[in-house]
Parts: sequence; structure tokens; C-alpha cells
Amino acid sequence: MKSAIELYVSQKVKEYRDKRNWSQQYLADCINLSASFVSNRENPKTDDAFNLDHIDALAKIFECQIWDLLPQYPINNKK
Repeated sequence: MKSAIELYVSQKVKEYRDKRNWSQQYLADCINLSASFVSNRENPKTDDAFNLDHIDALAKIFECQIWDLLPQYPINNKK
């Protein structure tokens, strides 16, 4: 199961993609990955998550800051 921060990033990516009316396939093509890759990372029920390299590439594609895809404050409650 994804951690809280992984779920947050997945949701942000989906929001940015939906705002642009982009399909998962289109986004996947932009970052040279498969549509199933994007689908698995956007799906809250899978363990697959975007890593920092993916977030960097996504920020370039979405023309936003890396920080726009991350929470402003820590959200994991684990110590």
C-alpha cells in the first residue's frame, strides 16, 4: 500500500493531468513510459509510486515547480 506522501503525489499528478485533459497514454508518452506505468502509480490500491526522477520529469512536462507536486508539510505520521 502506498504511504501518505505517495498517495498525495499520485493524486497531484492525476489532478495536473486531468486539468490538461491528458490521457494516461499521452502523459506516459511525454515521459517515455507506458500507460500502465502511469495507471499503476495513479491507482491508490497499488504499491507502485512515482520516484524523485519521475517527479522531476513530471514537473517539466506540467511546467510547474517540483514542490507543486509535493505536500508543503510532512504528512506521514510514522516516527
